[in-house]
Amino acid sequence: MKAVVLVAHADDETLGAGGTIAKLVETGWGVEVVILSDGLLTVRGVQQDNRADAVAACQCLGVAGPRFMGFPDQKFDTVPMADLAGAVGALSLQPDLVITHVDTDLNMDHRLTCEVAKIVSRPKVKPCSLLGCEVPNTTFWNGQPFAANYYVDITDYLDTKIEAFVRYRNECQPFPHPWSKDGLRLLARYHGMQAGFDAAEAFFVIRGYEARLP
Repeated sequence: MKAVVLVAHADDETLGAGGTIAKLVETGWGVEVVILSDGLLTVRGVQQDNRADAVAACQCLGVAGPRFMGFPDQKFDTVPMADLAGAVGALSLQPDLVITHVDTDLNMDHRLTCEVAKIVSRPKVKPCSLLGCEVPNTTFWNGQPFAANYYVDITDYLDTKIEAFVRYRNECQPFPHPWSKDGLRLLARYHGMQAGFDAAEAFFVIRGYEARLP
């Protein structure tokens, strides 16, 4: 079975699904991370390059370095949807599962990435499940609750997720920022409490098929 984690920016894969990625790898899935942006962003006039940190984070999760599709960070709305979806479609990945963003996210790049995922995961060749992940802050700061209806037990993978996110030297923040070690642990424990696990990642099932979900 093959999973593709299709996200907008370097760090989204770890924030939204790091524990699930590590679990999928350990249970025999092939996992590939595809990042629509170029891995570069400008913060208060200073450019940050997260590409090397993304490679380190992915290695920590047990997967190869991500594919960067090269679109400009926070400017996906300047690119035709046909170009965004066409670039990913040209990879001919044919996954059984795609993990992506949800279309209620505050971040425009995230919402557009969700649309790309819906397009490239259409079951033309074979069934493909589609899960929307929760990215702390941009998902729950949009005035809409995250509509979690699927939970993955990451009790044995939470430390790995946090270890991977620490690789993002520009992004890991002190608590109470959601992008902190304590913030990620607290959110995982909260979702675990909802689902009856010690720690969990929450998802929204956009489309699901038997045996094609984690």
